[in-house]
Amino acid sequence: MQLHIQKVEQNNKVFTLYYTSEQPLPFDPHDVVMVSAGDYVVASVRELTADHIQLYISTDEPLEWGDQIVIQLAFSPTVSIVGSKDVIATLGHFPDFEHGIITDHEIGKDQVKLDIQLAEPFADHTVTLTFLEATEIEFSAPDVEKNEIAAIDFRYDETLMVVDIEAARGMSGSFFCGGIKAELKS
Repeated sequence: MQLHIQKVEQNNKVFTLYYTSEQPLPFDPHDVVMVSAGDYVVASVRELTADHIQLYISTDEPLEWGDQIVIQLAFSPTVSIVGSKDVIATLGHFPDFEHGIITDHEIGKDQVKLDIQLAEPFADHTVTLTFLEATEIEFSAPDVEKNEIAAIDFRYDETLMVVDIEAARGMSGSFFCGGIKAELKS
C-alpha cells in the first residue's frame, strides 16, 4: 500500500509517520511490516490511527524518508503465534528479541525450541518460542558463554513461515515452520 507522507517524527527507535491515504491501513498493532521509502526497513507497528502510524524500527542509522512510501505486511504475531496475546498483555508489545540471550535450545528433526531472556527493561522475563513442523533447519554452533540475538525475522512464504535468527554473538539460524507457540516466563 502506498502512503503520502506529510511529516515524520522520531523518538529514539520509534517513528511516527503522519500520512494521507485513500483507504484505511490493513495492519494491526504488533504486525511486522516492510517499509520502502528512501531506505528499506523492517518495522513493528506500535500504534495506528486514521492519520498516523507509529513504527518501531531497530536501527541506529539515520533514515531517509521521501514524501511517499510503500508499506507491506511481512508477519502478524497476533495471528500466527499462539500465546502472543498473553505476551503482549504482560509486556505491552510483542518483543523483537534484539539483544535477547538464547539461554536454552532444543533443535530436533521437526521442531525448534528456544528460551530467550529478553533485553532491558524486560531482562527478568524469558520467552519460550516453539517452532512446529520445522524444515530445512540450519544453525551455526552455539557459543558456550553467550548467544546474543541481533534480530529475529519472521515472515510468510506461501503456506509456511520463515524464521531467520541473526546473531550479535553466538548461535544463528534459519528454517521454515508450520506453527509457532510463545510462552512468557518471569
